[in-house]
Amino acid sequence: MFKKKIKDIIFNADRFFYKKFGTDKSTKPLENIKEAEIIFSHLNTSEKNDVIRFVGGCVRKAILGEHIDDIDLATSLEPAEIKEKLKNLNIKIIDTGISHGTVTAILNRKKFEITTLRKDLLTDGRHAEVQFTTSWRDDALRRDFTMNAIYVDLEGRIFDPLNGISDLNEGKIKFIGSAEERIQEDYLRILRYFRFFTKYSKIDHDQDTISSIKKHINGLNKISNERIFDELNKILKLDNLYNLFLDSSSKEIIQNIFPQFKYYERLKTISGLDKKLKDKYDNCLILALLILDKSNDHEYFCHKYKISNKIKNRLKNISINFDSLKSKKFYMKENIRKMIYLSNKDYVKDLLLFSVCLNNKIKDLNIKKIIDYVDACKKPKFPISGDDLKILGYETGKVLGKKLKFLEEQWIKNNFVLDKKIIQKSLGKNKRS
Repeated sequence: MFKKKIKDIIFNADRFFYKKFGTDKSTKPLENIKEAEIIFSHLNTSEKNDVIRFVGGCVRKAILGEHIDDIDLATSLEPAEIKEKLKNLNIKIIDTGISHGTVTAILNRKKFEITTLRKDLLTDGRHAEVQFTTSWRDDALRRDFTMNAIYVDLEGRIFDPLNGISDLNEGKIKFIGSAEERIQEDYLRILRYFRFFTKYSKIDHDQDTISSIKKHINGLNKISNERIFDELNKILKLDNLYNLFLDSSSKEIIQNIFPQFKYYERLKTISGLDKKLKDKYDNCLILALLILDKSNDHEYFCHKYKISNKIKNRLKNISINFDSLKSKKFYMKENIRKMIYLSNKDYVKDLLLFSVCLNNKIKDLNIKKIIDYVDACKKPKFPISGDDLKILGYETGKVLGKKLKFLEEQWIKNNFVLDKKIIQKSLGKNKRS
């Protein structure tokens, strides 16, 4: 009992002095997450005051002042203990990777991936056989990069066994231990390396790292295409994505992995746009700029990576309208209205945004103004229905359908105005099949 009291006194004193003189300011965004406070308070006990810490991307982003989305927690508790301590609370627990020590806790719509400290026993480039441990250092040694092996508790105290903060500040994308060994443990780390290098690096590639990547690049064939596309999506979100292709080593290897990325020069235009317009380019549009032309070659890419129908349809829309984007007639209000009617506003905006990076001839056009017009434009409504034709004596069937289609085509052709002479001439013909 006496030893426990001494331990608590030391812990509380350490907390006070750290708060007063420590470097907790950089991790304030994590410390202020109320849902995290609740989880930490239930997993930490009086006997074990330091069983859970933030780790990985959320720590890196907090230190750099970036937006924090995913939150990963590491703990010396095993999954069964975690679930026991969080039960009977308003926290949803999901066994997302129970065999590897991971459960997901959802509180107030915030997700926390909680993983037991572990070390790898056996890896095959895709999966790892792990053993739970209570050693924070062992857990750090099995991670990919030094900047992802930084731990922070709720008090802002940093545990950085591999000098990740120093590497992060200096812009060094450094594998933990041997780059070759880390890559062979999980070949997806090849893509992760280029994502982090593009975003954070302040120095050139370590040539030993590049050699290891080239040596084992075919290992990506062992990785599921779903995992590869998921990582690619994170790369496509990079604000400075074009830099990936400015670096010769990065460009060579990325195009080896994704040979469809033939049109990366189009990305250069985006960097010169104002922020409001730039923010309209989502992952799908960035992908379209990299791979699309008037051919249907993109269909193989979509099939290989099992891309959703929503994305496939957006890519198809741009591809089939590819040649039209080179004509100034495409950007006339009359044509824009027709496009809105025949497809939808989102598809039209995709075409406009894509065209900014495609066609130098439209630089004198104010695309932002045209997009504003699309947003404000009311979709025309065809004023004639099948019931109107039935009143005039037409019977349900092919004749009625063809007549309705003809009138609609004339209406669209006449800029959404029905010419009375055309109507009279058309409706005066045979009404029955």
